[in-house]
Amino acid sequence: MTHSHYDAIVVGSGFGGSVMAYRLAAAGKRVCLLERGKRFGPGSFPRSPYQLAKNFWAPKQNLYGMFQFWQFRRLFALVASGLGGGSLIYANVLIRKDERWFVNDYPGGRSEEWPVGREDLDPHYQAVEDMIGVSRYPQHLQAITPKAHEYARAAAQAGLKHEYLPLAVNFSAAGHPNGEPIDNRNLHGQTRYTCRLCGECDVGCNYGSKNSLDHTYLTQAHNQGLEIITGADVRKFRPAPQGGWQVDYIQHDFQADAAPPPGPRTTISCDRLILAAGALGSTHLMLRNAETLKAPLLAVGTRFCGNGDMLGMAASAKQSDGKWRVIDANKGPVITGGVRLPDTRDGGTGPGAYIEDAGIPVFLSWLAESYAGSSMPRMI
Repeated sequence: MTHSHYDAIVVGSGFGGSVMAYRLAAAGKRVCLLERGKRFGPGSFPRSPYQLAKNFWAPKQNLYGMFQFWQFRRLFALVASGLGGGSLIYANVLIRKDERWFVNDYPGGRSEEWPVGREDLDPHYQAVEDMIGVSRYPQHLQAITPKAHEYARAAAQAGLKHEYLPLAVNFSAAGHPNGEPIDNRNLHGQTRYTCRLCGECDVGCNYGSKNSLDHTYLTQAHNQGLEIITGADVRKFRPAPQGGWQVDYIQHDFQADAAPPPGPRTTISCDRLILAAGALGSTHLMLRNAETLKAPLLAVGTRFCGNGDMLGMAASAKQSDGKWRVIDANKGPVITGGVRLPDTRDGGTGPGAYIEDAGIPVFLSWLAESYAGSSMPRMI
């Protein structure tokens, strides 16, 4: 049942919104979470070409899918729309920030330590890992995942230390088959299964193996009384005359045959409003409602940059004897392990970085290998 007033309203269900909603609900607060996208339970993520072509967020075109592209003059971004936010499409990796990288380095050799360090955050890292469920890629699966051990071997040949990374995925135990039932105690009420090593993590896990936020924080928050409204697209917010905030949202009709005109706005109120619609979504909402905020928004929307990711493809990989190197990029989760490049503080010659292996779904492997031709088997 939708109430008219809450202790807190959380806009967005990604990592920030889900954690905040859970903490508030666990503290006994009446909390409402507004998510513009759909619920994606196990088995509901699109897979066919026709379905994937419609899996974009563009309500004016009657598209209510998961992916939304933001395009700016010198920046492109891909974000997720759906209950669980970016956790639906990220590659499961949860690395604690390196304790030596809590510093800003400036030209001329000047540096500035952060006001917090790893020791301050370690208890919170642990709390998140415990809630989400994190484990390193297990040894019994490494042996049957060509891309995992081929990447480890390439790292060793380059003189780099390789490690298997902590992943938010449920893997089978040694001696057990992949794809065993886990449980159905989640807000979708559907059975989840251990990882089937299909490489589909970034397009939505249809087996529930991935510990996305809908299966973890949001399920626990729901059990604590959190009210979740999907299809709720927030448009306006403003200070309420009696204190707190009023929030206007429209309710999308995901079943409509054609893009309907914007429906009437629903208004609810709260004592505390938390904008957690992502770096771009929250910024958009603040700029859209700038006239209602008491402080000037001089810096909001400025100084954005990408997250530093760069993608590379391995093609025509061969062994030292000239034979094709079998990588099978579609076998396993998207990422299994990586290496850490040292920065100048570690004796390196430039900025530090992580280089991780990456996989793709099997249907993309078929497309890639068909395009490359039969002369390059297992090209990626």
